[in-house]
Amino acid sequence: MQELLKNYPTVISQTVQWGDMDVAQHINNVVYLRYFENARIAFFNQIGFMDFIGDAGIGPILAEVTCQYKVPLTFPDTIKITARILADSFTEYGFTMQHLVFSEKLQRITTEGTSRIVCYNYKSKQKALITTELREKMNS
Repeated sequence: MQELLKNYPTVISQTVQWGDMDVAQHINNVVYLRYFENARIAFFNQIGFMDFIGDAGIGPILAEVTCQYKVPLTFPDTIKITARILADSFTEYGFTMQHLVFSEKLQRITTEGTSRIVCYNYKSKQKALITTELREKMNS
Protein backbone atom coordinates (compact mmCIF):
# COMPACT_ATOMS: atom_id res chain seq x y z
CA MET A 1 0.00 0.00 0.00
CA GLN A 2 2.73 2.49 0.93
CA GLU A 3 4.34 2.09 -2.50
CA LEU A 4 1.04 2.90 -4.22
CA LEU A 5 0.17 5.86 -2.00
CA LYS A 6 3.57 7.56 -2.30
CA ASN A 7 2.52 8.94 -5.70
CA TYR A 8 -0.31 10.93 -4.13
CA PRO A 9 0.46 14.29 -2.45
CA THR A 10 -2.68 13.98 -0.35
CA VAL A 11 -3.70 10.85 1.54
CA ILE A 12 -6.25 11.17 4.30
CA SER A 13 -7.42 8.49 6.69
CA GLN A 14 -10.95 8.16 7.97
CA THR A 15 -13.19 5.59 9.58
CA VAL A 16 -16.16 4.14 7.80
CA GLN A 17 -19.36 5.21 9.56
CA TRP A 18 -22.22 2.83 10.40
CA GLY A 19 -24.76 5.40 9.17
CA ASP A 20 -23.15 5.50 5.71
CA MET A 21 -24.31 1.96 4.96
CA ASP A 22 -27.56 1.35 3.12
CA VAL A 23 -30.16 -1.41 3.20
CA ALA A 24 -27.78 -3.66 1.19
CA GLN A 25 -25.36 -3.50 4.16
CA HIS A 26 -22.54 -1.75 2.31
CA ILE A 27 -21.52 1.87 1.98
CA ASN A 28 -24.04 3.75 -0.12
CA ASN A 29 -22.77 4.83 -3.54
CA VAL A 30 -23.15 8.57 -2.91
CA VAL A 31 -20.89 8.41 0.16
CA TYR A 32 -17.89 7.72 -2.08
CA LEU A 33 -18.36 11.13 -3.67
CA ARG A 34 -18.05 12.64 -0.19
CA TYR A 35 -14.87 10.61 0.36
CA PHE A 36 -13.42 12.06 -2.85
CA GLU A 37 -14.49 15.54 -1.74
CA ASN A 38 -12.77 15.15 1.64
CA ALA A 39 -9.45 14.31 -0.03
CA ARG A 40 -9.92 17.01 -2.67
CA ILE A 41 -10.53 19.69 -0.05
CA ALA A 42 -7.51 18.52 1.97
CA PHE A 43 -5.39 18.87 -1.19
CA PHE A 44 -6.78 22.34 -1.92
CA ASN A 45 -6.13 23.44 1.66
CA GLN A 46 -2.52 22.26 1.36
CA ILE A 47 -1.91 24.55 -1.62
CA GLY A 48 -4.11 27.47 -0.50
CA PHE A 49 -6.77 27.09 -3.18
CA MET A 50 -9.78 27.45 -0.89
CA ASP A 51 -9.69 31.25 -0.64
CA PHE A 52 -12.70 31.83 -2.86
CA ILE A 53 -14.09 34.24 -0.29
CA GLY A 54 -10.87 36.30 -0.28
CA ASP A 55 -9.96 39.34 -2.37
CA ALA A 56 -9.65 37.49 -5.68
CA GLY A 57 -12.79 35.45 -5.14
CA ILE A 58 -11.36 32.58 -7.19
CA GLY A 59 -11.58 28.99 -6.09
CA PRO A 60 -12.41 25.50 -7.24
CA ILE A 61 -15.78 24.28 -8.41
CA LEU A 62 -16.63 20.68 -9.27
CA ALA A 63 -17.63 20.23 -12.91
CA GLU A 64 -17.79 16.44 -13.18
CA VAL A 65 -17.10 13.34 -11.11
CA THR A 66 -16.69 9.65 -11.98
CA CYS A 67 -16.64 6.67 -9.66
CA GLN A 68 -15.76 3.04 -10.31
CA TYR A 69 -16.77 0.63 -7.56
CA LYS A 70 -14.46 -2.39 -7.34
CA VAL A 71 -15.51 -4.04 -4.08
CA PRO A 72 -18.04 -2.94 -1.42
CA LEU A 73 -16.94 -1.22 1.76
CA THR A 74 -18.63 -2.10 5.03
CA PHE A 75 -18.54 -0.98 8.64
CA PRO A 76 -16.21 -1.23 10.53
CA ASP A 77 -13.19 -0.23 8.47
CA THR A 78 -10.58 2.48 8.16
CA ILE A 79 -9.89 3.83 4.71
CA LYS A 80 -7.21 5.88 3.01
CA ILE A 81 -8.47 8.35 0.40
CA THR A 82 -6.13 9.95 -2.11
CA ALA A 83 -6.08 13.03 -4.31
CA ARG A 84 -3.68 14.04 -7.04
CA ILE A 85 -3.84 16.04 -10.22
CA LEU A 86 -3.40 14.10 -13.43
CA ALA A 87 -0.45 15.84 -15.09
CA ASP A 88 -1.80 15.74 -18.62
CA SER A 89 -5.24 16.99 -17.61
CA PHE A 90 -4.55 20.73 -17.32
CA THR A 91 -6.55 23.12 -19.45
CA GLU A 92 -6.49 26.89 -19.24
CA TYR A 93 -9.46 26.81 -16.83
CA GLY A 94 -9.13 23.54 -14.95
CA PHE A 95 -7.74 20.08 -14.41
CA THR A 96 -8.73 16.55 -13.44
CA MET A 97 -7.93 14.87 -10.14
CA GLN A 98 -7.63 11.15 -9.48
CA HIS A 99 -8.87 9.49 -6.30
CA LEU A 100 -8.44 6.05 -4.76
CA VAL A 101 -10.14 4.56 -1.72
CA PHE A 102 -8.05 1.90 0.02
CA SER A 103 -9.57 -0.39 2.68
CA GLU A 104 -7.39 -1.31 5.66
CA LYS A 105 -9.64 -4.28 6.42
CA LEU A 106 -9.61 -5.65 2.86
CA GLN A 107 -6.05 -4.49 2.08
CA ARG A 108 -7.05 -3.40 -1.40
CA ILE A 109 -8.35 -0.53 -3.48
CA THR A 110 -12.13 -0.56 -3.30
CA THR A 111 -12.92 2.46 -5.42
CA GLU A 112 -11.33 4.69 -8.08
CA GLY A 113 -12.58 7.96 -9.42
CA THR A 114 -11.90 11.33 -10.96
CA SER A 115 -13.02 14.87 -10.29
CA ARG A 116 -12.89 17.51 -13.03
CA ILE A 117 -12.27 20.89 -11.42
CA VAL A 118 -12.77 24.32 -12.94
CA CYS A 119 -11.31 27.52 -11.52
CA TYR A 120 -14.28 29.71 -10.77
CA ASN A 121 -14.64 33.39 -9.91
CA TYR A 122 -17.28 33.41 -7.19
CA LYS A 123 -17.68 37.19 -7.44
CA SER A 124 -18.31 37.44 -11.19
CA LYS A 125 -19.95 33.98 -11.38
CA GLN A 126 -17.82 32.72 -14.28
CA LYS A 127 -14.87 30.44 -14.90
CA ALA A 128 -11.40 31.88 -14.40
CA LEU A 129 -7.98 31.16 -15.83
CA ILE A 130 -5.55 29.10 -13.75
CA THR A 131 -2.86 31.49 -12.60
CA THR A 132 0.81 30.65 -13.03
CA GLU A 133 1.23 30.79 -9.26
CA LEU A 134 -1.58 28.28 -8.68
CA ARG A 135 -0.28 25.94 -11.40
CA GLU A 136 3.16 25.99 -9.75
CA LYS A 137 1.65 25.11 -6.37
CA MET A 138 -0.28 22.25 -7.94
CA ASN A 139 2.82 20.86 -9.62
CA SER A 140 5.06 21.00 -6.55
